[in-house]
Amino acid sequence: MDTQITKTRELANFHYISLTDQGCVRENNEDYLGYFDTINGHVFVVCDGCGGLPCGEKASQTVVNSLKFFFSNFYYKDPFQAIKDAFDYAQNRMQTEEENDTNCYGMATTVVLVLIRYNKAYYAHVGDSRIYYFSHRNFVRLTKDDSYVQKLVDLGEISEEEAENHPRKNELTRVMGMKPFCKPHICKSPIDPNDGDLLLLCTDGLYNMVKENDLKATLARRGYIEDKGMDLMKSAKNNGGFDNITLQIIKFYNVDYEKTGQKPIDSRFSIKKTNSLLIILAAVVIFMAGIIFALKYNKSRKNEQKTEEITRVEFDLDTLECKDSVLKIFGLKDEDVQYEEISGKHYMSIPVKKIIIIRYYDNIYTLSKLYGVSVEKLLKVNALKNKQLEPGDEFIIP
Repeated sequence: MDTQITKTRELANFHYISLTDQGCVRENNEDYLGYFDTINGHVFVVCDGCGGLPCGEKASQTVVNSLKFFFSNFYYKDPFQAIKDAFDYAQNRMQTEEENDTNCYGMATTVVLVLIRYNKAYYAHVGDSRIYYFSHRNFVRLTKDDSYVQKLVDLGEISEEEAENHPRKNELTRVMGMKPFCKPHICKSPIDPNDGDLLLLCTDGLYNMVKENDLKATLARRGYIEDKGMDLMKSAKNNGGFDNITLQIIKFYNVDYEKTGQKPIDSRFSIKKTNSLLIILAAVVIFMAGIIFALKYNKSRKNEQKTEEITRVEFDLDTLECKDSVLKIFGLKDEDVQYEEISGKHYMSIPVKKIIIIRYYDNIYTLSKLYGVSVEKLLKVNALKNKQLEPGDEFIIP
């Protein structure tokens, strides 16, 4: 029952620690976590597979891996929409896993997610895993549990203290894997952290064993977040460790500089007035040269992208039953097609938008949505009789 610890990383403006442990009672660990540096920003995610349902471990792993794939491959200008669509994608993947393995039908998991972009932290959750925010000695829980007892608290029928020991405490009202798919709770506005602020993502295996006052006291004290994380894990196990325990701590630093865009003045690098004009002039020249270079570079990149937007797929005319039907499927005329003969064989080359390699977590519905092409057309273009995709295969986007 050794604690698994990921190596901490020093990044531009934050430092993090990730820990997970099966606890003192459970035979296996159905929690799963991840950190990913993606095209959409830095993604942290913690999942707790529902142990009373089948394949809890597979559910949590499927969601984490699906979120990693989505955020790494599909860029969004709007972080809120990115989070929403990422959760939808993960739930689609869970459904596909259930269809492929009937033993996993009904699997479910909780999720908490933090997306850091441009020094702002967006967050979302489903279930009863939690996110806490520690700032200037203030300790705030950002998430509200999707549970039966939380509803009783909201209705005023029981207090927060009574909820901690309620016999139906572990009954969840919303989880990833529900039918129909449940929408995630997404923050209305992102957190704008200050230097030294902390975020704590965790499963109920931590907060059920360590009271919030003790969580706060541990985060508030001086020291490294590695030590704080290990102490929280140790406390949860010493208090019983009845469930799997997983946590991530993110510490922000140098964010004041990142917000203002100004570095603190260092007297060792002060500039004498007599040289200031020359330096300013040189800076202007360098700046203008940089702009000219950037414009030329962007123009060349756009030209490259234009050529990459259209690729071609070849059909063997000698084995093709009906050329006209292929042209009709792709919406092309005969003059749009290139013909060539290679080693006595005849080929027809058709321009298409893109050819992708099918990944393990792709499915026909998400590809249809992402590329704006109907499922029926994707099936026809790729000559698929069913909707099952094979990882590693080339797939045509018309």
